[in-house]
Amino acid sequence: MKDNKPVPSRPNRDLNVLALLGLVAILVILMISGIAMYVVYQHPALAQPLTVAAGVAAALLTAVGLTLTRR
Repeated sequence: MKDNKPVPSRPNRDLNVLALLGLVAILVILMISGIAMYVVYQHPALAQPLTVAAGVAAALLTAVGLTLTRR
């Protein structure tokens, strides 16, 4: 009689791809934030437009995040 041992599950490729995509997205966001901080430091007159753009981007990212988590 054969032994019915449970087969160890392999990690899901989709989860690995999502984790990698999330990591890349975080790195891109950090890079863009660093560039924006540098531009504001060098050109203080651009602080107001960049603040508005960052607020809009944050709102859009929140909306995208909420729609993705509702799946």
